[in-house]
Amino acid sequence: MESVQVMVAESYMDDESLIHAYPSNRNSEYLSESIGLYMEYLLIVEDEKTFAEQVLLLKEHFLVQDEEFYFLRWRLNENATVNALIDDIRIISALQQAAETFGDPEYEKMASQLSLAISSLQKQDDAIVDFYDWSMDIPANRLTLSYLVDSEIIAETSAVLLEQLDASQVFFPEYYDVTSGQYIQGDEVHMIDQLLIALNREIRGFHSEVLLKWLKEQWDSEQKLYGRYDRESFKPNVEYESLAVYSYLHAYFIQVGEQRLAAEVLEHTQQLANNGILDNAHFFDFIHYELMLAKSQSSGSRIISE
Repeated sequence: MESVQVMVAESYMDDESLIHAYPSNRNSEYLSESIGLYMEYLLIVEDEKTFAEQVLLLKEHFLVQDEEFYFLRWRLNENATVNALIDDIRIISALQQAAETFGDPEYEKMASQLSLAISSLQKQDDAIVDFYDWSMDIPANRLTLSYLVDSEIIAETSAVLLEQLDASQVFFPEYYDVTSGQYIQGDEVHMIDQLLIALNREIRGFHSEVLLKWLKEQWDSEQKLYGRYDRESFKPNVEYESLAVYSYLHAYFIQVGEQRLAAEVLEHTQQLANNGILDNAHFFDFIHYELMLAKSQSSGSRIISE
């Protein structure tokens, strides 16, 4: 069986080894998100050489210096002058871990440079926000709640937004508007956002019992979870299943101690992968599936042979 690195190189990389979003489609987007997720995977398998190659690509194509600050373009586009908080945090965390794992202080230096820009400029009223536009010198006015991962970059003034969420409803709001001081929700909910919010709340000791109850009922009755749902009716708005959704669902069930359900999610996801869903998967879904397998193997979870 081909290694993940070979599959990425053959299906998702162009001639410069930059990762595009869809397999064999070089016209699809090139995202800092993709590099960050791949770096996370390479750390798990301790592939120092390929990790270093990705960092070099990050520096050559995504890194921007504006006066004394360093930023990462969220996508490769000549007009892209903003970063993305969640992608930056993931990359910074990977660099910090790599500095320790591979013994390279240059990774820690780069992580510090990126962190400084966020902590210095990417704020509104002391709250971390989604992005910073260095061409306009303007930070965003909102904070996406699923971005509030467990990171030292996320100040307590921002992390407290997870604690203050109304957990009596099944679904959480998606954003916090810094200007108005209000939580904002849409009619349609994306399960990746909902699962990330619940997972980040759980890590901080805040339980989401109503959502968890709904997830368990959905899984036990349907043995699947769709990508998007209507907030009021709780009915799916789409017919597709997402490997990334299942990766986060698996992680959430493990976090709340539902090992049986986590194992069932893992088994179902592998069946989807074996049935061809990976053939046209966005890199986000592809690498989340591989991350789920790698983390499960390292923790001793049951893996079905392919």
